[in-house]
Amino acid sequence: MYKLTANLAQMIVNKMMKDIPYNINIMDKNGVIIGSGNKERIGILHHGAVDAIRYRKAVEIKKDEEFVKKGINLPIEMNGDIIGVVGISGEIGETRPFGNLVRSTVILLIEQSVALEKANQEEKRKYDLFNRIMDTDTLYTKELAEQAKVYGLELNKPSQIVYVESQSNIDEINLNDLPTFKITNDSICIVVQEIELVDPLITRIQKQNQDVRISISGVNDRPSNGYIQAKSAMRVLRGLFSDKKIIFYTDCEVIADISEWLKQNRSIEKITTLLEKNEELCKTLQVYLNSNLNSNEAAGLLNIHRNTLNYRLEKIQKITGKDPKNILELVELLFILINRIK
Repeated sequence: MYKLTANLAQMIVNKMMKDIPYNINIMDKNGVIIGSGNKERIGILHHGAVDAIRYRKAVEIKKDEEFVKKGINLPIEMNGDIIGVVGISGEIGETRPFGNLVRSTVILLIEQSVALEKANQEEKRKYDLFNRIMDTDTLYTKELAEQAKVYGLELNKPSQIVYVESQSNIDEINLNDLPTFKITNDSICIVVQEIELVDPLITRIQKQNQDVRISISGVNDRPSNGYIQAKSAMRVLRGLFSDKKIIFYTDCEVIADISEWLKQNRSIEKITTLLEKNEELCKTLQVYLNSNLNSNEAAGLLNIHRNTLNYRLEKIQKITGKDPKNILELVELLFILINRIK
């Protein structure tokens, strides 16, 4: 039997009383008031509700008594069980017409809450399974393989990970035909085990949401290895490119792996902290790198004078101690840009 909680009862009361000009009470399966427009009545045993539960029908109270107010009380039934009672306080002739409407609305709101709770529980189960699968220390047991199959994932087959981030609503992306896991509110992970589906998948994603960034792992025997690759490639994409939307791990493997290794490097972290505060300088450095150190091209892309570009590059050197025009120090700056992305 579904248990009607006090929080849900009060939420429903608050919602209903915006439209109904009478006090509403919701009682639990024992007849105790657990939600009310009159907070002082919460916790009181409502004898009208007790009778409504006992006789499984509406009970009308025609005059105020010590612990009950006049009005109508209707049992709330779900799947053949009485889970509570909804009461409307007021003159019988006035409240009776609202009775069935209020009860139906309350049941609908409860059903919506139950459905949402089930969906949240399923989402949590799926998220927990994803974390187990993507943990490199996890042993892929027969039991885990069976659980993964529920979501269309074969743990014994090679796969590629397509990792997607969006600044807008990631829920807009609908990929129910593939093993898709929501990681955060702005990121999802898709496990692709038919390699020829990767390119069409990227096209599908971009059609559904043009604001996304996408990183694609190499082909791996374990999804956990692909997940690491896709996330490290995403750091390269976000760190080094301001406009690029797609990156393959195989195109940036060495840089991505070194960047992961440098995550805990204190000197890199210290310089990163200095540079990341100035987004204009970060973008300038990104464009300079992607222009293959061509100052004229970089200045044009940034829509600034070449002297302004040189000023910004000098400012980067002043802040970080690294000269963007010195190839060795520029390599360090490259990793500093990536290190901004956690």
